[in-house]
Amino acid sequence: MDNQQQYMWRQRKKRNTRITIWILLVILLSAGGTFAYEGMKNSNPLNVAKNYISQTIGVKDMDVETGDRSLNSDNQFVQDYTITYTADGRETKQKINMVQQKEKRFGLFDQWNVQTAGSGKSDMELIVPVGSQVLIDGVAPEADSAKEDDTLSPGAVCYQLTGVDKENSKLQVNGLPFDSYEGTLEGNGSVIDIRDTLNVSENAKVQMEEIGKSMINELFTAVVENKEASSLGSQFDKVANKANLYKAIYDNLYEENELKVSSITFEGFEPVFGEIFYPGKNEESYIGIDMTLSYSCKYEPSEAESETEEDEVSEEETAESESESETGSKTDSDKEQKKEAKFSFRYQNGNCIVTSVEVPGVI
Repeated sequence: MDNQQQYMWRQRKKRNTRITIWILLVILLSAGGTFAYEGMKNSNPLNVAKNYISQTIGVKDMDVETGDRSLNSDNQFVQDYTITYTADGRETKQKINMVQQKEKRFGLFDQWNVQTAGSGKSDMELIVPVGSQVLIDGVAPEADSAKEDDTLSPGAVCYQLTGVDKENSKLQVNGLPFDSYEGTLEGNGSVIDIRDTLNVSENAKVQMEEIGKSMINELFTAVVENKEASSLGSQFDKVANKANLYKAIYDNLYEENELKVSSITFEGFEPVFGEIFYPGKNEESYIGIDMTLSYSCKYEPSEAESETEEDEVSEEETAESESESETGSKTDSDKEQKKEAKFSFRYQNGNCIVTSVEVPGVI
């Protein structure tokens, strides 16, 4: 082999060596990239959560709100996310809990998985008053989770919940006539009914008292002004006995179409509320409560009525009246009386409706 042939052989060898090295580098880089990709693809909890929604719901566009990161009972990190997306034309919020796995992938990379119902979660039913806003960890149950139950009062709603962390989930229930409720979903059995746990709120009590006071004043004003029962306002719209109520007060204040009082005042209102009640099976949906409203009623008799009273006073009564003249026996306080009115309320669709009223006369 001459020098030129040796030179050519050495050049080919160098070229083949470089090609081999490049091939090896490409293989190593590819393997390293695959290694890194496989190791890191589940190392970011946010990406895992978004991929989960994308694959299970079939949506790509979503907004993510990052929640708290905490430790569970197994000393694993749990990261909370609330993801908002639109599917089938409806905006939906879904809470996802990501759990950091104990073993690292390839011994190097953290791994996060979606916490499923099998990891400390369970299915359950939650019963709340109708019309309430229900939030579980800040997210409302899906509308289609409301279960039809023929055995349940129309005044309640039963939500069928799946994959609930009963031990750690926070429950909020809002809506009149109740105080806002905050608690957990812990309890024995798979059904939790919180209706008996709720208390009537001060706002609702004030609302009902003010409605009762307003209706008493409106009723007597209409009668004194000799208006018709049909003139009573919208608060009387659902009062079944409105016409009879008006007639009873009219008969109390008039005699032979003459008004027997010149003025009436009401004061010292004190309400007492009954227990919450719910409708029967075949009734419409509502939440009911009764109120007894005590008050003082004071009136001034009309001139004609005063003259009639004076004519009917006996000589003995006149003498007694004269003996008491120094203290003024015939004062306004002689006409003051304690009264009690009764009201039945229904809360429907956020509205407070009066369905029954009983108001006594003043004379």
